[in-house]
Amino acid sequence: MYQAQRLEKIMELLSKKGEVSTKEAVECLGVSRDTIRRDFLILGKRDDVQRTHGGLIKPKESVHVSSYNERLKMLTPEKKEIAYKAKKMIKEEGVYFLGASTIIEKLAQLIKEKIIVYSHSLDVAMVLANNDNINFNLIGGKFFNKNRFYYSSENAEILKNISFDIVFIGAAGVKDGVITLDDYEDVAIKKLALKNAKIKVLLTEISKFEKGANFILGDITEFDYLITDKEPSAELLKLFGEKVQVIY
Repeated sequence: MYQAQRLEKIMELLSKKGEVSTKEAVECLGVSRDTIRRDFLILGKRDDVQRTHGGLIKPKESVHVSSYNERLKMLTPEKKEIAYKAKKMIKEEGVYFLGASTIIEKLAQLIKEKIIVYSHSLDVAMVLANNDNINFNLIGGKFFNKNRFYYSSENAEILKNISFDIVFIGAAGVKDGVITLDDYEDVAIKKLALKNAKIKVLLTEISKFEKGANFILGDITEFDYLITDKEPSAELLKLFGEKVQVIY
């Protein structure tokens, strides 16, 4: 069983019971205690999980505003400009995947063309729900409040059978050229979408190249385009290689 599958199973147990011990996880998944300890270490970094001496528990509800909403309040002119540049890539009758990010939500607000869109983002869904030009398809599942997206492995399977003209993805960090996200579930669904993408586009600010998150989506060199807010340094351009076309 892959790590992402184990993490999903552990989170399912945690959602049902409110707590999961190391012993329970070992017996349920049939792996070693060391493996479970490493999995618990990863999950313990999440906002909705708390590590204890013997396992994991669901913390009490917090009044803390989600980081997504905090970022949305700071939708800078630079982020908006990235969205406007990305909008130029949208063509009539195309099939697109829009990831969950504040920049991509702004992109969704700009779309007027008759297209087909798939997304797991609640905010993209809210923007496109009343757009009569768009055939919108929400990929549902469990809701992840911090970054406001849905995921279930079963519902995500539909992406295996869709060829996307363009997949638009945001990032929590791109340190050393490695694209990272806050949630392994977000990584799982985006990897499925990217697998069948004719064109892969990363939308992110240059400042994200100094940051990293817990879960790896892939390398920047796997993308066709980077749309960003500033001219990358010579060092970054070297990191991108010849394939990645940079728009700023």
